[in-house]
Amino acid sequence: MSKIVNKRELAQIIGISERTLTQWQREGMPIALATSRGASNQYDTAKVIAWRIAREVNGAEKESQKDRLDRLRGDQIERQMAIDARDLVLAAEITPALGQFISDAVALMGGIPDKYAPVIHACGTLDAQHAVLEEIIDELRQMLGSYEFSDSTDHELAAQADAATAED
Repeated sequence: MSKIVNKRELAQIIGISERTLTQWQREGMPIALATSRGASNQYDTAKVIAWRIAREVNGAEKESQKDRLDRLRGDQIERQMAIDARDLVLAAEITPALGQFISDAVALMGGIPDKYAPVIHACGTLDAQHAVLEEIIDELRQMLGSYEFSDSTDHELAAQADAATAED
């Protein structure tokens, strides 16, 4: 059964403060009769209760549009500060460097058979071959660990691999 009431009466019926009702009005709570400043709005209790139930059932946000906008602006400012401080790097900046690193690492590993096959073949024992393989892995770790991205077409790892091959 529906009843038309003012804000004070509605607050008592629902068991909340008038301030909360004011906030709910901003969030879309139905008003039966909106009056000018100084006069009391009128509310249809059945419509307000149905609105409140629908809001809870549908999981309506408790955050107002202004609060959401403020939160999003704050998030945007924090994100920009992290980018400026280089605590956050955009994927567009990382992708080319990562792609080049992988390409250079593959090129470096591609030179391993030519460089080390004769060395491994010359090893007499299985233990000696194992030791050479450990050296290869250690050398790769050091080269990859000290990798620095270069915009030039001379990729550092490829150049290091070529230099290492030339030494042998």
